[in-house]
Amino acid sequence: MNCQQIEDLLIDHLDQNLDQETRQNLEAHLSDCPNCISSLQQLKEVFEAIGNDPIELLKKELTLDFEQMLEKEKALLHDPKVVSIETKSKYSWKTALQIAATIALVFSAYFFGKNQNNESFSKEIAVLEKEKIEMKQTMTISLIENESASKRLQAVNYAEEFEKPGNDILKALVNKMHYDDHINVRLAAAEALAKFSDSEMVRKALIDALDKEQDPSMQIELIQILVSIQEKRAIPSMEKLLQEEKTPDYVKDQVKIGLPSLI
Repeated sequence: MNCQQIEDLLIDHLDQNLDQETRQNLEAHLSDCPNCISSLQQLKEVFEAIGNDPIELLKKELTLDFEQMLEKEKALLHDPKVVSIETKSKYSWKTALQIAATIALVFSAYFFGKNQNNESFSKEIAVLEKEKIEMKQTMTISLIENESASKRLQAVNYAEEFEKPGNDILKALVNKMHYDDHINVRLAAAEALAKFSDSEMVRKALIDALDKEQDPSMQIELIQILVSIQEKRAIPSMEKLLQEEKTPDYVKDQVKIGLPSLI
């Protein structure tokens, strides 16, 4: 295996989704390739950053003035060579990891210097927090478009953790719910979207999915979601399922259970 092939397998390696032969070949390569070892470590760190807030424990030797570091790192974040991933159809997870590592370092410096806090300082941190969230969303969208079903499923789970996801995240989830060729990814996407049902775009997408969906397991999932969020506009789609002969009886039973609460 070459380095590019190894990098494509690193996420599955962390998820323990590789078969024994592939895992052994990957571990053999890692034992003799510092670059791939470094990539693996960076990937571990950014996945931890996606789900965790910065830790308020720092080494005593971290004495670099925060405001100087902040200006330096913000300039790096706005360097066209760094953020050019946002203009491409496919993102480079390695570039995103480098930016995420920079953000993590700056946040660590913030906690070290928190006793020096003032109004201007707080505003800078708010800006950086926003950029950190945007980077997490960029990373998640990158994984959602991955060729590996396990990586797409992992990305959908990450997306569900956002409190207020941007439209790009919601559109990516809707796309996976409608068109992904793996049923588990589609089910997970629908479940994730249910959390963001306060969005009109999401509600319409769920109704549209029920109207077009042919897979019984997805139909049941969508019926349950639409009933739980009390989306009355889904009534015609549910009644249509009752009228169609090809609709399985157990799907019709689910409609009969949920429909009365919407009428």
